[in-house]
Amino acid sequence: MSIHEDIKKRFVRLSKGQRKVAQFVMDNPTTVIANGAAEVGRLANVSESTVIRFCYAMDLSGYVELQEEIRGYIMSQDVGANLQPAYTAKKLTNSSFGKVMQRDSQNIQETIQLINDQQIQKSSKWMHEADNIYILGTRHNASVTNWLSNTLKTLRSNIKQLRLDSEDLVNQINSMSEHTTLIVLSFDKQIMDIKTIVEIAKVKKVKIIGITGSAFSPIREYANALFTLGTKNHSSLEIAPVLISFLHALIEEMMSQDKGRYEKYQQSYEQVESNVLFLDAIREKQVF
Repeated sequence: MSIHEDIKKRFVRLSKGQRKVAQFVMDNPTTVIANGAAEVGRLANVSESTVIRFCYAMDLSGYVELQEEIRGYIMSQDVGANLQPAYTAKKLTNSSFGKVMQRDSQNIQETIQLINDQQIQKSSKWMHEADNIYILGTRHNASVTNWLSNTLKTLRSNIKQLRLDSEDLVNQINSMSEHTTLIVLSFDKQIMDIKTIVEIAKVKKVKIIGITGSAFSPIREYANALFTLGTKNHSSLEIAPVLISFLHALIEEMMSQDKGRYEKYQQSYEQVESNVLFLDAIREKQVF
């Protein structure tokens, strides 16, 4: 039974306040996913404790499990089906290769329905206005973390990738401030080192953007903006293309804050890189 059907079944047995929460949850599922219990209570005109009691009345362990159930329900509705292109090449449709790419496309379309626009706007603004952007990823997402770091370096200065095995890690953490934005990619269930860094960053009033594969991620308590991609039923392979697409969109949102500035920086970066490659080629000729 879906969370939507379960709410309808139990509705008459809920208290007056809990019914307000139930109606709000059914009418605004993406808002519930993107916000905490206190904010949902404010929007539904009830207390945070009423929201929590509603979760218990639904036989859930708490608010986070409610978010997970809602996320799973939305993605099970095949919301991306109606967004598919009118024409798809028959060759790709019938091949396993094409089916995988279609599934990736559908996962991306479904994720679009779950992303809160206000959170995106807020996060992109933090990235744009930050003096420094730090990027921290789990071992599982090392390659994506590298890609994000290198891409941002072509657009603006002061991009730093945190490496857990770096001797300079402590100095990097100490240099963070309220003008720092920290992007955390956390798709592993138990990464204590990441949690420790995020805890310290929170104390230093760093703006933390958390990107995870589960609403149960330990960084949820510290992130100023949390984006959960996929559900617990999705494998790491299925989440990977969604993650890359999401990060690409987030970068584009950052650039929209001042497109001219970012394009100018990118051109300058590419020119410098071209000059460096030219000098390297000259040196190689001189050696031989």
